[in-house]
Amino acid sequence: MKTKSKAEEEKRGRGRFRGFLRTLIALFIIGLIVIAIGAGCFLQQQQKIIRSLEASIEALKMTTIPLRFVVLSRSDTEISARFKFYNADSREIASFERSWKGSELYIDSLVVPLKTGALVFPVRVFTDAVAPRGGTMLLNYYDFDGMPGIYDSASQDGQKRLMLKELFTKLKASEGLYGTNNTGNPGSRLLNYFGNAVHDIKQLRQFEIGTVYSLVIHSDGGIEIMSE
Repeated sequence: MKTKSKAEEEKRGRGRFRGFLRTLIALFIIGLIVIAIGAGCFLQQQQKIIRSLEASIEALKMTTIPLRFVVLSRSDTEISARFKFYNADSREIASFERSWKGSELYIDSLVVPLKTGALVFPVRVFTDAVAPRGGTMLLNYYDFDGMPGIYDSASQDGQKRLMLKELFTKLKASEGLYGTNNTGNPGSRLLNYFGNAVHDIKQLRQFEIGTVYSLVIHSDGGIEIMSE
């Protein structure tokens, strides 16, 4: 009788263990489903932003000038310049002046391609002696309560303003780690957010002190530095 009772107890123990194991597996599967649903909702939201912006990209000018700058001084070891930012109505919205170690300027911009064009966001300024992560972040200068001021306009409708704010918020979150040892390729990270978003770095080697230069952005995402 004792042998039979012990066998039955062992059988019940194995049954309880199998039941516990099935519960764990079920919880794990449910967790994966929840994560998949969350990721799907996130991607759908990003796609919704891009589709909405694509529908209104035609309203953008063929070319825009979000910033102008002038080199104030230059030596073999240091360069100084003044930057000014402009909105979509060509109105000045912000400015700053500073100096950097080095003798060549680089302007890093983030290009977010859309179906019928692209949005371009100047991200940072650095030099041949200052690495990108040590450069000057530009996003904050045209950040007005979450709205990218360079795309703001008196004729801007509320819906598009909200979409641009959401896009800009996520771009800033992505750029928070760009240039650190943990970022890897920023383009590949941004791929998870905005498809083929890439960084476009323009170099200014030859320039005249006191001449005004413009960062000219075309609606197809092309970027040029031109003297005025």
